[in-house]
Amino acid sequence: MRAFKAFNADMSCTLGRGKYQYAEGMTFTESKAQAHEYGFHCAEYILDCLKYYSASKDTVICPVEAQGDIDEDGKDTKISCTILKVGQRLTWEEVVLEAIRYLIKHPKYQDPQIKTEEGRSNGAYCIVRGRSPIAAGVNGTVLGMIQENSRGKVQAVAIYKVNGKNIKPGRYYNIDGKEVKDAEKGGTEKASKAGPHKQDKKPRSHKVQKD
Repeated sequence: MRAFKAFNADMSCTLGRGKYQYAEGMTFTESKAQAHEYGFHCAEYILDCLKYYSASKDTVICPVEAQGDIDEDGKDTKISCTILKVGQRLTWEEVVLEAIRYLIKHPKYQDPQIKTEEGRSNGAYCIVRGRSPIAAGVNGTVLGMIQENSRGKVQAVAIYKVNGKNIKPGRYYNIDGKEVKDAEKGGTEKASKAGPHKQDKKPRSHKVQKD
């Protein structure tokens, strides 16, 4: 089963019995698995990892393969397993992309970390979904946007990184990477509350900013 796991900056995690050291590209085994108690913990939805770790540069997130005995948490996508193969660490752009992929595949999944129509973050990422999503952050923040039509169907996605150049800190940007002024921002909010469009836009492909 493909999942994700968060680590401290040194690739360690704290277990009930103490600190456990991991490494990229290695496979680890435990004798039994029980969510919140034993085994290796990870999550199918990548942002569920951040319920236990901060969204900062000191947190490492890797894709993992959960094997052996698997025990589900039952509250979110967290699981525990007896065999864990750790992959290569992800960039925050990749973390945001993985989160968006999951949300598209599971449109009814509720995550309070995802903002509606407008979002601002002082951390590593900010993901916003809605009719006319806009997002802002500080230097280094990855902005992810999911544009949906009146029926909630995804029309386009975009990922940008606040770099101080074309995407500046503290300013809002729309899904096309264009800065949204205060006056335009008010218009965006009104548009999001308006009735359904007469004709929905055709879906657009992924748009990822290149530095």
